[in-house]
Amino acid sequence: MPLPTPRWRGWVTIKPGRLYYGGHIGAGSLHSHHAVQLLIGDDLILAGADGAEHAMTAALIPANTPHAIVRGSADALLALIDPAAHAGPALDRTRTGSAAAWHIDLDVPAQRDLPSLHALVTTVTGAAPPRPGHPVLTEAAQIIERMLPAQVRLGDVATGVHLSESRLSHLFTGEFGLPFRPYVLWARLRAALAALSEGASLTEAAHTAGFADAAHLTRTVRRMMGDAPSALADGVRWLS
Repeated sequence: MPLPTPRWRGWVTIKPGRLYYGGHIGAGSLHSHHAVQLLIGDDLILAGADGAEHAMTAALIPANTPHAIVRGSADALLALIDPAAHAGPALDRTRTGSAAAWHIDLDVPAQRDLPSLHALVTTVTGAAPPRPGHPVLTEAAQIIERMLPAQVRLGDVATGVHLSESRLSHLFTGEFGLPFRPYVLWARLRAALAALSEGASLTEAAHTAGFADAAHLTRTVRRMMGDAPSALADGVRWLS
């Protein structure tokens, strides 16, 4: 009996505020994550929380929006775009549970490689550079990265940037579009994936990012990306 095709089989790389993937993408269950997702592929069928299925070749899925890949693509491109790092009018779409609203008109390239995906993301983000936002938030994000893998408390970060907790919390939600705690969780996920890309084991990656153990990291990745980190580690090659 032939072995089943892995859901992920291709290449992946991490850039500041972005995770890029290219290759085979299989069907996946309903999930959501704190990143905006750009998905390109032939004959894709996506579904939202309402269960309605829609076919498309290019989709832009807002952050924190439940979605499922009903039918994947053998030659796809995917980008997870951190809303805390990039601006652009296309990223500010109203959240909706229906996949019908996720279709986006793009000139889909025949060449499905990293430069093509980077160009598509640049188009979607309006060619905007990483946005500075409020200068205090830039400093706060740096403090959070330095605090990992330890516990990150709002009060400690607020003290570091000389703001009240309520003011800093308001800035995170208003400027980044993410409350403080989800932002920290996404920062931990980025750190864990970066460690995996450098050859760390699942347990080592979990501890590097501040997850309790490999099981905690696995549950988080499954909830945020719809699959276990082992599926990514086993089915993809990491690009520098």
